[in-house]
Amino acid sequence: MDKHGDDLQSDSFDDHRYVSGTINRIRLENFMCHSNLEIEFGDCVNFITGQNGSGKSAILTALCVAFGCRAKGTQRASTLKDFIKTGCSNALVRVEMKNEGEDAFKPEIYGDVLIIERRISESTSSTVLKDHQGRKISNRREELRELVDHHNIDVENPCVIMSQDKSREFLHSGDDKDKFKFFYKATLLHQVDDLLQSVDTTLKAANALLDELEETIKPIEKEISELVGKIKNMEQVEEINQQLVHLKKKLAWSWVYDVDRNLKEQNEKILKLRQRVPTCQDKIDRKLGEVESLRENLTKKKAQVACLMDESTAMKREIEILRESTKKATREKIALEEEYRHKCNNIQKIKDRVRRLEWQIKEIDEMTIRSTQADSDAGGTI
Repeated sequence: MDKHGDDLQSDSFDDHRYVSGTINRIRLENFMCHSNLEIEFGDCVNFITGQNGSGKSAILTALCVAFGCRAKGTQRASTLKDFIKTGCSNALVRVEMKNEGEDAFKPEIYGDVLIIERRISESTSSTVLKDHQGRKISNRREELRELVDHHNIDVENPCVIMSQDKSREFLHSGDDKDKFKFFYKATLLHQVDDLLQSVDTTLKAANALLDELEETIKPIEKEISELVGKIKNMEQVEEINQQLVHLKKKLAWSWVYDVDRNLKEQNEKILKLRQRVPTCQDKIDRKLGEVESLRENLTKKKAQVACLMDESTAMKREIEILRESTKKATREKIALEEEYRHKCNNIQKIKDRVRRLEWQIKEIDEMTIRSTQADSDAGGTI
């Protein structure tokens, strides 16, 4: 353990509850001021104490980095390589989390413990997710983002991680705009606004795809209509056969030559038509299958659009409620400021009145003293 780690202590209150997402331990190697530090945490509240400069805030920064926070987001460095301890070429942050209970993240893959390792070098950084046996499962950033979203961990939210710089900035800021920005981010309104913009973009893309699919279906429907017409024409073949039989009976003893020639021509036509029937039927079946698939796809897209519209409406209602709450709070603030100014004016008036009374008392005292001296002088003269 490094000398900074020896000065740190972690006290916790443990009631042996197993909650998915609870941090078991963290290990730092060559990270900021720590050469080799490992701390185990309890299941509930943990307090890390130590002297100034012992590296307490470095542990909080390491957690932010492990959960995917950018270097600038920690307000401690501009790039990740700045976290590497001076004189070293790389750094490691290893976080071990519980993954048990109903809210576990992919327990069939990771087991009852999930490990996040982030390695930082001079040129690159990588994040690896491991299972309870330490086997590598994924190094995709999307997997880490899914884990963070699953446990609702937002390290850039000042209500989740309150760093020293953010604390000083909030406590010493007198600008209402800066305070509102803090409120806007802390209450997840910023995240909701980004989500609404994403939903709006997805909705526009879905509508464009829907229009494209509708345009694609039109020529197919036209072709199907033409094929159906041809099928109806082919159904008339049977009627032609019946007509041929009737003609053979009627003209059996007359115009033999003309009837036979006509019959041969009709038979050839029938043969050609029958030969075309399977080809046309296969083509119709294929087109009908394509139309059915397109219709199913269209139904799914319409359902997705309806779902997105519902989500957008719900988000807008929540934003409207929050805006009304903000307006109400602003009105109450203005009323309190007005009452404060009114009380200050009353206090000033009372102070002015006290000063006037003190001045009058002083004048009366002086007059009394002068009167006493005058009486004393008069008595001496007598």
